[in-house]
Parts: sequence; structure tokens; C-alpha cells
Amino acid sequence: MEKMIRRLAMFFIGINLLAAGIILNTRSDLGVAAFTSFSYALSKIAGISLGSASVLVYLALIGVQFLLLQKVSVPVLLQIPFSFVFGILTDFYDFIVPEMALSLWLRFLLLAAAIWLTSIGVYLYTNCRLVMTPVEGIVQTIADKWSFKFSLVKNCFDLFMLLLTVSFCLLLRQPVFGIGIGTVLSALILGRMIGIYEKLIGRKG
Repeated sequence: MEKMIRRLAMFFIGINLLAAGIILNTRSDLGVAAFTSFSYALSKIAGISLGSASVLVYLALIGVQFLLLQKVSVPVLLQIPFSFVFGILTDFYDFIVPEMALSLWLRFLLLAAAIWLTSIGVYLYTNCRLVMTPVEGIVQTIADKWSFKFSLVKNCFDLFMLLLTVSFCLLLRQPVFGIGIGTVLSALILGRMIGIYEKLIGRKG
């Protein structure tokens, strides 16, 4: 019972750090997090909130997981209600974290804090092996299916989402929303930071 309480607490802290990190990344005005880039572009083009756009992307990723697993999996099914909860949580932090006019070096400092919070959040809640966001869920599915390290797949997935976002915007003849140096840095660094936690702390499950 005590172990489960610790896991639930870690899970709660992790998803809040992740949601806060996503929003801080956007507030740096240096580009959104790579894995959020497609959702952000979709929100701008469709005129909906980031949380709502994220839910649509999450549902698509859940469908891909079912195709990869070739079966109906309860952990993946649980990602459906969780997607809506996390979408609300994302919009909550988007509402409470104000827009900030910062100097360039403070924007990079905020970006560093955002990537650090996001990496810890991802590590904490995925390590609980309870319910994942579909982003980390599909990364975990690919890592498990082909016996790759989670951090490696995370890096590759973030880069893929970055390329998908650019292609999507160009195809619709829209500005490339949310892409900047911060997006590239998050794509290159986030997975590596998670890899450091895996080596220093370990990975359960």
C-alpha cells in the first residue's frame, strides 16, 4: 500500500512537472518543445487551445499504438481518459503562467528550466508504469517492441515530430508555428537528459 502511494505521488508530481515544463517552453518564446510542436501548430491553425489540440494528437497516437501492438491493451485504453485530463491540465498551466517580456539570456534560462522540468516529469511518471501520455506511451511501445532504450526512442520521436510539424505547416501554406532554437534544443537534449536519469537512478518496470 505504501509503495502504491509513493508511485501515485510520483505520478502526480511527474505529470504536473511535464505540463508546467511544456508551457514554460512556450513562454520562453524560443520555440515550443519538440514533442508538442505539432499540437501547437494545430492549435494555431485550427484556432483551438493547446490542450484541445493535444487531445486530438494524443488520440491519433493511441490509434498508432493499437496498430503496433496488434491488440486491445488496457494500459493503452487508459490513455484515452488520461489524454483528456492531461489536456485540461495543460490548459490550466497555460492559463496561470503569464506571458513574459524577457531579455534573451533570461529566455534561454527559462528554456533550460523548462527542459529540465519536462525531463524530470517524463522520467518520474513513466517510471511509475501507471498511465502514460500517448506521447510517452508510443515511445515506450516502440522501445519495448524492438528492445530499444526509452531515451533513444524519445530522441528520435521528438525529431520526427519536429519534421512532421514543419511539413504540415508548409503543406497547408501556413507559417511554421512554434519552431525555433528552443524546439531543436529540446529535441536534442530531452531524451539525453532522461538517459542520464536512467543511468544514475535506474529505470523500473
